[in-house]
Amino acid sequence: MKHRKTIFSQLFPRILAPIFASSLLPLATVGGALLLAPAQAQAEVTSATCEIHTVLAMKTGDGIPDELGFLAGQLRDDQFAAFKSFRLLESKSLKLKLGETGAATMTSGHKLKLRLLNAETSKLQLHAVLASGEKVLVDTDYKIESNGILLIGGVRHPDGKVFFAIRCRGG
Repeated sequence: MKHRKTIFSQLFPRILAPIFASSLLPLATVGGALLLAPAQAQAEVTSATCEIHTVLAMKTGDGIPDELGFLAGQLRDDQFAAFKSFRLLESKSLKLKLGETGAATMTSGHKLKLRLLNAETSKLQLHAVLASGEKVLVDTDYKIESNGILLIGGVRHPDGKVFFAIRCRGG
């Protein structure tokens, strides 16, 4: 049995296919643009809540108390291998607005200033200044995931070393 070619099957490859394809081009372009366009913008983050924890790392004792469980992964890291136990000395909270500086004076005598420089949906950019009296120990900008933890430390203490854990969440 011989296959018969119809007029459509003869014209489609030569004439109708390019016309059909060109008529779909604008549709494909718009569809592609919609697929490549970013998702609807989420609400802009204009504030952050920061928790500042003063922690004492000691060469004696044993373990990480439950109240420092949120830091357990970092405290088991090599940089803390010389310490056998940890104690939470103090916790404070700061509410920051975009472009404004908040400050916390700790009982250790240290003063921590935080400034929210920029905020995206999942990342925060901050400026931190840690001082002991008039002496500035740390003065830095950093960018971190919302709810991420920045550790600043190594301040001498009679029982070991004091460090500060800073965790901020965009709000």
